[in-house]
Amino acid sequence: MILAAGVGSRLDPLTSQLPKPLCPIFGKPVMEHIIALCKKHGFINLSANTHVMAKKMSEHFKDINKKLGVNLNLIYEDELTGVAGGIRSCKKYLTDDVILIIMGDALTDTDLSSLYEAHINSNCAVTAAIKEVNDTSQYGVAVVDKNNRIISFQEKPKAQDAKSNLANTGIYFFNQSVLSEIPPVEEALKFDVATDLFQKLMSKNIPLQGIKVNAYWADIGTIKQYRESIKDILHMKVKIEIDAEKTSYGYKAKGAVIDPSVKIKGRAYIGDNVKIGSNVTLMGNIYIEKNCTIESNSYINDSIIWPNSYISKNVKIINSIIGNNCTVHEDTEIISNSVWAPETVIKNDTKPSIIFS
Repeated sequence: MILAAGVGSRLDPLTSQLPKPLCPIFGKPVMEHIIALCKKHGFINLSANTHVMAKKMSEHFKDINKKLGVNLNLIYEDELTGVAGGIRSCKKYLTDDVILIIMGDALTDTDLSSLYEAHINSNCAVTAAIKEVNDTSQYGVAVVDKNNRIISFQEKPKAQDAKSNLANTGIYFFNQSVLSEIPPVEEALKFDVATDLFQKLMSKNIPLQGIKVNAYWADIGTIKQYRESIKDILHMKVKIEIDAEKTSYGYKAKGAVIDPSVKIKGRAYIGDNVKIGSNVTLMGNIYIEKNCTIESNSYINDSIIWPNSYISKNVKIINSIIGNNCTVHEDTEIISNSVWAPETVIKNDTKPSIIFS
């Protein structure tokens, strides 16, 4: 079960035209990486709930079963009902004795097979993947005893109040019996996992375990974390499938045309059919998605450019994110630490959508 119905408001304005599970990660949506991870570990019967821009989700994934050799069913929720409520919406497809639950907007290379084995070898109804983090205020955290049994949860506690530094990753294995503990919609419209379902299970003394994972895991739900994850991939800190040629500077996808005079000083991903003109300089960590054009004498430093954007001549972009289908006029200098909404025409006097710290 892939949870894919969320709003993604913390990624605004980038998600103003697409749902968060379709945010690009090296040539494909983040949720497609999750599907590939599931397939790698033998989980091929998949379902996902949708809500925000559900038609775009259906359109993108219409051929995914043939492409990746999985069986994905998308189930539309006309109203968001919490994480456990989303699981409930897919219940008719969740018929196996053990069910994997995973977020469709997370970037991870977690060993799902190892986690599954840990679940099977336990007497627990639920196994949750947990990971040590530095900043507990960004995550729900789990408190475990010496036998890895979960004894309580905290929702985004401040450092001084945190009883644990173990983030709940939202990757779970449920026994089939757990689904019956989710009440029908008539009894509880909205029902969450950690705050409702797990509390109910613990009140009944139904055992839950937390297994620490050392793999890469990130919720890409904020501008800051999205940028950090792109950098992490460029520096090979996460193992994902990238359909591109490996190069001395990073990755070059099919159809990309880079003028011989281009200087790349750092790490870069150049997406499908990208065209980069003469005397362009790419510095630092650079991520350019498919079908973008960058004209001559432009300078780009530590920046992200989403698909189908056009960068004119003599443009300077530093530490910024350009949304999809944007046009940057000639001789424009992009304000540092800025994010630009999709389909923006950018000139020197254009105000960015947001400034990040």
